[in-house]
Amino acid sequence: MSRSPMRALRESRNRTQEKAVGELNALAGRLAAEGRVSRRPTFTVRQMSKWESESRPRPYPHPDTRVVLELYFQRSVEDLGLHPCTGEDASGTSAMAVATALPLVEHSAIAVPLLAGDDQDPPPWLAQTTTDAAGAADWKIAEDEVALLRDAADDMDAQDQQFGGNRLWRPTRAHLLWVHHMIDRGIYDDELGQRLHALAGKFTTSLGWFSYDAGLHTQARQYFSEALNAAILTGDDVLSSRTLSNMARQAVDLNKGREAIRFARLAQTHAGMWSAPTRVSALLAIREAQGHARVGDHFNCESAIKRAWTEWERGTGDRDPDWTMFLNEAELVCLEGMCRLDLGQTARAKTLLARSERLQDVAHSRNRGMCLGRLAAAAIGSRDIDRSVDATKKAIGLIRTAGISSARAVQQLKIVHDGLAPHDRASGVGDLLEELRAIVA
Repeated sequence: MSRSPMRALRESRNRTQEKAVGELNALAGRLAAEGRVSRRPTFTVRQMSKWESESRPRPYPHPDTRVVLELYFQRSVEDLGLHPCTGEDASGTSAMAVATALPLVEHSAIAVPLLAGDDQDPPPWLAQTTTDAAGAADWKIAEDEVALLRDAADDMDAQDQQFGGNRLWRPTRAHLLWVHHMIDRGIYDDELGQRLHALAGKFTTSLGWFSYDAGLHTQARQYFSEALNAAILTGDDVLSSRTLSNMARQAVDLNKGREAIRFARLAQTHAGMWSAPTRVSALLAIREAQGHARVGDHFNCESAIKRAWTEWERGTGDRDPDWTMFLNEAELVCLEGMCRLDLGQTARAKTLLARSERLQDVAHSRNRGMCLGRLAAAAIGSRDIDRSVDATKKAIGLIRTAGISSARAVQQLKIVHDGLAPHDRASGVGDLLEELRAIVA
């Protein structure tokens, strides 16, 4: 029987369990003194033996314990063979939520950017106040700078909802580089440091989402991995929940339904660790449903959709994070419609997507455009060509007049173009195909 990953790594470093436990306890003491963990975890040989056991499932460690383990071994706990159990899969066997292998973040006092590129200058609105300070040995970070950057991150997320991410990933990347510069070179207390690291995580997962919306899937997966690593290293289960939700959504578009299910279930595990509000539970349930729909699992998809609506109908609350605010009734109806479309339930999908389109507001123009594109595809599937033409024209109008900048929206129209091509002799289809080719070319 093969050794567990943790045992293999420990033995490769010539450490006995007793030696490793002693070093882990010493590291935990230092991290607690620095305020990097909320309470000092204690490690024992018996505990180590359980983590290294060949039996499954192995005990999943507390967030503070995870921070110490990951810093000590320089691996995520998933890479060490420790996974939160998420119940049973469709076959009735125990299912373990497993994240893909992720590169670790390497922090250094010299290496400022964690991202590729040469544009390391501060955003223009910060340049005047910080150019001189950035090179000084006593560059003290001000709270109002962090607040401004936080507001900028919120503004970018709001712009994404209305217009899409094509024009947002570049400025977001520049802001993120500057936040890392502040973290590595600036002077700040522990409280402000925690806010800076949280801000870096927020920018990183948003950058992943904007890259995904812009069709830059490889970059998006890299940024999501970076954000998830940061969340794991700091024990930030809120950031883990958000990032894994984003990763689940992207996995569906990449036709990786099983991966989407794993990400959504792992996100639900992290959500439970911070007693997430019901709006978060609704979002993660519909993300899981999309994964089940993509692999054609009707039973589990229906169950997840029902859970999503049950949680959503419990209403909003003061604890709802800003990244769930987009999940209004129109969006949840649309996401269910997408599930129905993937399951081949075209008539039901068309009804839901038409309802969603009527409910969408101006602040969510990109989402409305996506909904219209999927409505057009569902109408083709049910041989309602007139309805498809009407929905497609509305989607084109949004792209041309509402400033939508989303590669996903354009890709959806390419799918519609290919679906309408066999019906080119139907009324209005020929001219519409010409319009579509001008957009998707």
